[in-house]
Amino acid sequence: MVTLISRVDALVARYRAVIFDLDGTLVDSMPFHLAAWQHAASQFGFDYDHDTFYGWGGVPSRKIVGLINTAQMLSLDAEQVAQVKIAHYAATMDQVTPIAETVALVKALHGRLPLAIGTGSPAVNAQRVLAGTGLDSYFDVVISADDVSDHKPNGDTFLLAAHQLRVAAGDCLVFEDTPIGFAAAEDAGMDWVAVRHGQIDWSRTAEPV
Repeated sequence: MVTLISRVDALVARYRAVIFDLDGTLVDSMPFHLAAWQHAASQFGFDYDHDTFYGWGGVPSRKIVGLINTAQMLSLDAEQVAQVKIAHYAATMDQVTPIAETVALVKALHGRLPLAIGTGSPAVNAQRVLAGTGLDSYFDVVISADDVSDHKPNGDTFLLAAHQLRVAAGDCLVFEDTPIGFAAAEDAGMDWVAVRHGQIDWSRTAEPV
């Protein structure tokens, strides 16, 4: 039986740092983000599809409006739509809860490897969620949407996290929950592990991890 301790030991042996996405990976915030997008869709008249918007997780809200415009041949004002979405999410943010399995991993890794957050959320939201869930004390570095101009699926978020941790990109492991996040990790030259519906899928890593 593979235990959490044996997985952590294997990670420590193979990597020099671990980077976690936030929404959908460490905290169960995606239902609140999706509800906010559904609210914005009702206000501005664009089509809302759960799977499509979940797949865009990790992309800043203003850039998602650009994706909506392209996909639906619209000309929505990115700032107006994003502000409505962000305000709706902010009103529900305090209901966000940690994801037990990944948080257990964070706590087990803390003090053994440097840890970072690489998120597409604005800094103010990321810090509020981390503080509200008690996770803020576990991470050496937090990289938000405010810190880079090229967001996921570009690898800059993770590369900046590695740089601030003073660890080579190839020595980092990323935990993510969306294809856009996986693509960003690959663009950064980092291994990644998927978090699917609150469970860590270790199948991409070699034994005994």
